[in-house]
Amino acid sequence: MDAPSSPPAAHEKDAGSWWYLIHTKVYRYRALLGKYWWLVLFATCAGLAVGAWKTARQQVVYVSTGRMMVSGKINLPEGATYTEEMNLFISTQRELMQDEAVRQRAENLVRTANPEIAVSPVELTVAPLPQTSIFILTATGTEPLYPQKFLDAVMHEYSATRREMRTEKSESAESSIEDEIMRVQADLQKEEDRLIAFQRENNVGYLEQGGNSAGAYLGKLNTQLAELKNEAQLLDLFQLDQKIARDENAPAAKPGDTEARRNGDPRLANGPEIEYARAKQQIEVLRTERAEYAKDLRPKHPIIVDLDRQIAQEQQLIDVFRKQSTEELQRRREATRLEIQNLEKTINEWEAKALDLSQRMADYSGIQASITRKRAELESLSRSKGNVEINRNVDQDVISVRQHASPAQLQKLGVVRTIGTAVALGLFAGLFFLVLIDQLDDRVASYTEFQSHFRERVLAQIPHSPADRENGTAGLLMPDDERHAFAEAFRSLRSSVVFLPVAGMKPKIFLITSAVPNEGKSTVTMNFAITLSLGGSRVLLVDGDLRRGELHRAFGLSNESGLSDVLGGREALADAMQLTLVPGLTLLSRGPGVANPGELYLGRSADEFLKAVHAEFDYVVIDSSPVMAADDTTTFAPKTDATIFVFRFTSSSTRASRKALELLRERQTNIMGIVCNDVSEAMQEYYYYRYPDYYASAGSDRAKV
Repeated sequence: MDAPSSPPAAHEKDAGSWWYLIHTKVYRYRALLGKYWWLVLFATCAGLAVGAWKTARQQVVYVSTGRMMVSGKINLPEGATYTEEMNLFISTQRELMQDEAVRQRAENLVRTANPEIAVSPVELTVAPLPQTSIFILTATGTEPLYPQKFLDAVMHEYSATRREMRTEKSESAESSIEDEIMRVQADLQKEEDRLIAFQRENNVGYLEQGGNSAGAYLGKLNTQLAELKNEAQLLDLFQLDQKIARDENAPAAKPGDTEARRNGDPRLANGPEIEYARAKQQIEVLRTERAEYAKDLRPKHPIIVDLDRQIAQEQQLIDVFRKQSTEELQRRREATRLEIQNLEKTINEWEAKALDLSQRMADYSGIQASITRKRAELESLSRSKGNVEINRNVDQDVISVRQHASPAQLQKLGVVRTIGTAVALGLFAGLFFLVLIDQLDDRVASYTEFQSHFRERVLAQIPHSPADRENGTAGLLMPDDERHAFAEAFRSLRSSVVFLPVAGMKPKIFLITSAVPNEGKSTVTMNFAITLSLGGSRVLLVDGDLRRGELHRAFGLSNESGLSDVLGGREALADAMQLTLVPGLTLLSRGPGVANPGELYLGRSADEFLKAVHAEFDYVVIDSSPVMAADDTTTFAPKTDATIFVFRFTSSSTRASRKALELLRERQTNIMGIVCNDVSEAMQEYYYYRYPDYYASAGSDRAKV
């Protein structure tokens, strides 16, 4: 059965799932654990030993516990309530209970009250109950009586310390408030003196009225300034005729109106502009009259001549009046500019006055606001002082001992916890070293990892062979081999090579190599050649490792002559080849060892050899030396039709294999693909022939026949 050489598309899609990746990773770590289990066991035992040692060194201790309820509330006369932030309050009280000063006072109290009890070091721990103001205090010591007495003394001295702190705070607060009151009173007096001095120097009513008047007057002046600027712009833009037309269309004004005179009211103006306008009207009348006479009279007629004379006189008058009007218009422009300058100066003066009045009013308002604020602050401080005096002798805290110190109980603390922690740490250290080894190890354990490092075509996946565990090397395939998955994998390799689409002639001479020794290269070579011959082809198996080749031993044949003799010209090819027990398979062993195989491969004899076997056999399979071991393979591989690279799972180095492939490509080698050797059938991604019962039933049927 010829199976495809690449996984189906559905499997590739499944390979991207999380479950698939997890299974792959678990398999890799299971393999590492199977190899380095002793490291994890050693780290765990070391942790157990350390835990037992620490437990043996632990002293017998006596433990006493007690409970206290502490509230941070303050009741004020007005009914207001002061409460501290809960988290800060609990942390503060816990630290205060464990404070060194409180411990010293508690130790002194125990020595005074119970001098007969031996003093010993005590470890005090304080833990608040969740969502409550109750604290659990635990005292741990080496004496049976001292922890209980010490814990009672700690709770007593803590309560006393809280009362003292409240008293000191009240006295300090009262003193601070009095100092603040004196400061505020002094500031208030200064502000009142400022107010009196200001009122003495300034009439507040006048300032308010003057400010309003100045504002109104400034508004009027700004309006006039805007009108004058508009008039100046119009005078600069208008020509004489446009100015006269504007004056004629202007609304009538009262006599004596200065604005109207300045704007040129035609009823009030009697200067050159009026005469100029009349002359223009007169010349238009004369021209109209001449046009009427010209319809019936000749140009030399006395009436026409008289009209031409009058028109010429009027034209002379128009020129005179135009000149006078233009000069008048220029004088009006200059007068308007002077009025604008004078008005701007007046506005600046009044703006300075208004600004001064506004600034003085702002100073007055600021002094009043400061006095109001100081008086309110003084009143608030006076109330606070009264509250402090009232609450000085009032108990502000709710501190009560809910459970006095219990009699000390004999304990040996943390035996199980110590041993359990030590064992867990040892196990964690072992697993950590396992992960570290995994990160440093570049060997591949799964097909997914392989794909992440290599982009070459995968021709087949060769599984574990039972002989791997028994004899150390995989045995040769037989026609009715019981290693069904192993045999079918090589049939899949045969199909991948035979039916691989290539341009031109299909390859017949295959060189099989690997990066380093012990990657199963020779086993793959022999079984691949056997599989080709079992398919009915004439196959020549060549031992191309002229240094250490051992293919003849696997077939039980001699090595008296072989490839080295053929390439060296000492033996004919037909005499050096040997028939094997496999039908259609011929072996050419390596022959006597050669110190410099690369020179033989470079010679003409190697080309003649390849040409001869190409013509005589259907397929030629050459087993070569590892790429990284010698330069023989990179010298001989470019002369063959195709090269097949063997990669062994859990054994081959990724870096070494990548380097070997790069060296082959640099020598212009045709790399057909990679054979993944020694693949575990337990992996989900191994998709070849998972049905041993199928082969068993087929064998039974053959037996019956």
